[in-house]
Amino acid sequence: MRDYILRLIEQFGLIWRKIVRLHEAGSIEEAQATINTAYRDLFDTHSHFVDLLPDEDLLKLVQFGGTIDLDRCAVLAALHVAEGQCFQAQGMIDEAYRRFDRALMLYGALVRSSQQIPPEVREAAKAGLHELSNYELEPATLDDAWRVYAAVGDYPNAEDHLWQWLEATEFAEAACSDAQAWYHQLLTRSDASLEQLGLPRQEIEQSLGQLAAH
Repeated sequence: MRDYILRLIEQFGLIWRKIVRLHEAGSIEEAQATINTAYRDLFDTHSHFVDLLPDEDLLKLVQFGGTIDLDRCAVLAALHVAEGQCFQAQGMIDEAYRRFDRALMLYGALVRSSQQIPPEVREAAKAGLHELSNYELEPATLDDAWRVYAAVGDYPNAEDHLWQWLEATEFAEAACSDAQAWYHQLLTRSDASLEQLGLPRQEIEQSLGQLAAH
């Protein structure tokens, strides 16, 4: 099963590009059919059943022995993004938001497990983040968003959502601790690297100073 999943994620870039082409052509029903086929082949289920699962059971679907499986989690998140775009194209905004939000939850779980977002689904992760930028996000979603932005290399947006999250939590101690740990990790990079990321060392040190004031 593991080898099969690995082969699927290696193919998923092609699957994603097919879905994108179908969206661009306005073939929403065919795009949804492609998504349903992927659900069936990978998870032996249907998107409607997956949607009925509570968040905790959705996470269990991508775990083995209590550990997040990178391939299953990444592909399931990408399928949620693709399905959300189908609903959005049909004007079903609430359904679309639910898929984008749960996709981000899955990507966030992946990042928290100290795993990288595979290149095959990184475009889908960026698409999901872009779609969610049109919504006002809850604190838990903001917490996922800044981590996933960082994981896909968009550090300015990561920092922006980090501070939105900090403000939403009223600078809770645990949130400040996570932010400080992230900034300190960034400071281990070279000045040139930080400039490329769009977060100069001086700005990071200023941000750490602001956090210390809380």
